[in-house]
Amino acid sequence: MALKKPNAFRTPPSAEREFMRALKKVGMVSGHIVEQHVDGHQLKQSAEMERVLREYAKRLEPWARRQSMKMLEKVSKVNARAYKANAKKMGKLLNEQVTEAETGRVAFELMQEQVELIQSIPLDAANRAQKLAFEAATGGRRASEVAEELARSTKVSESKALLIARTETARANAYITQARAGAAGATGYIWRTTMDGAERESHAKMNGKFVSYDNPPHLIDGTTGHAGTFPNCRCFQDPVFDDTE
Repeated sequence: MALKKPNAFRTPPSAEREFMRALKKVGMVSGHIVEQHVDGHQLKQSAEMERVLREYAKRLEPWARRQSMKMLEKVSKVNARAYKANAKKMGKLLNEQVTEAETGRVAFELMQEQVELIQSIPLDAANRAQKLAFEAATGGRRASEVAEELARSTKVSESKALLIARTETARANAYITQARAGAAGATGYIWRTTMDGAERESHAKMNGKFVSYDNPPHLIDGTTGHAGTFPNCRCFQDPVFDDTE
């Protein structure tokens, strides 16, 4: 039996929005640092640019940890409310001590990964700029094309930051849902997709299907994984507590 209000298990939009706003600032700062060292298709003081971006990445760690914790706490609270509102109707009350220990473990692991991802934004900005400048210098790409790409450094870094925020918020929701489902005895979930026309075809094909937590599905596009764990994925899990759908 699936829970009664599956939409309650969607990724919380407010958590995603706040995380996106925070990480976009990192992308903006990273891109601005690169663009301060751009001279057409060349980089001025490339080594200095890299040093500044690496120092920025290092300084980001405590801030990144706080932002990750804020997002994870919000996702976990919304998820907990969804379980309490649904599970009581099914006699699937959670052992709070066991559940919080498991969700806490999952959240800590996710936070460690997210801090590294946030710190990768300025590092990737440096690598991208240096690669482009090298391609121009060696004739691998036209100078005019490289100049255009270097001028887009802030936009590219912001896009990377937003992708990380979207992906990690959904992934957090997926793993926290699974942790609580396991604590309540769920065997798997119904794959739910937004079905608004913007979803991947491979994910639309999964909509409404039962998935065992022990057996992540192989999708028609060749990827493998659970709902909500793919880049830019908006799918979510509707936990099931027996072998039926």
